[in-house]
Amino acid sequence: MAFKGMKERTIAVQKPIPFKDSLKATVGNNPWYILVVAFVIYWVAQSTRNGISVYYAKYNLGNEQLTSVFNGLQVLGIIATICIPFIVKVTNKTATMLIGLAVGAFGQIMMAFVGNNFTLVIIAWIIGIFGASTAIAMPFGMLADTVDYGEWKTGIRAPGFLTAVGSAFCIQLGSGFGSFIPSKIMAAAGFVANKTQTAHALSAIHFTFIWLPVIIYAIVAAIMCLYFKYEKMEPQIKSELAARHAKNGQTNE
Repeated sequence: MAFKGMKERTIAVQKPIPFKDSLKATVGNNPWYILVVAFVIYWVAQSTRNGISVYYAKYNLGNEQLTSVFNGLQVLGIIATICIPFIVKVTNKTATMLIGLAVGAFGQIMMAFVGNNFTLVIIAWIIGIFGASTAIAMPFGMLADTVDYGEWKTGIRAPGFLTAVGSAFCIQLGSGFGSFIPSKIMAAAGFVANKTQTAHALSAIHFTFIWLPVIIYAIVAAIMCLYFKYEKMEPQIKSELAARHAKNGQTNE
């Protein structure tokens, strides 16, 4: 459906950028640094939240079937994704990501206080999905702006390298830590799979599932606050780049 009827009307041939030149595009690219660090850390929370849900449902809530419900409800995140353009118009991209983090944290905290009430647990989980889906989508769109910043700063446009590292690499690295950190916390608390868990182990599961993501959301929000000033520079950067491109085009002619 995405490509039905689509035609490429402008065919531009661009030579591949050497790897060393792509690296130069990161020099002084502070907004890219901010996004990469924030996205890696965010994916620790995302991986932790989704991965530990099975343990929380089984051992803390005593309802292993909830895991399927949690996973199935993830599809509701598309609602938040559809709303993102409207939120950005009212605020901006950085604020939209912060709103997503705040909503996600609220859902997590709510889950900590609703006990085993199935309805409230599901409501809290859905709220968390809305927040997480908003926060997780924003860096993908914001990476394009760091490509402009890199070209403006260094004269080198390296969209492939900057977006690949800023997305796929961050997801892989963050997900790895998101599996490693909770497993170490739970192991240190004496967790043993498929056994009756001690109070200490149950507390560890509770912490990693609910409070660890909240802590990480707060860290990511603090990092993203540094991005505001770079987002304010975007109109200036786009204008200057357009002038450069126009000048280069005239010179070449």
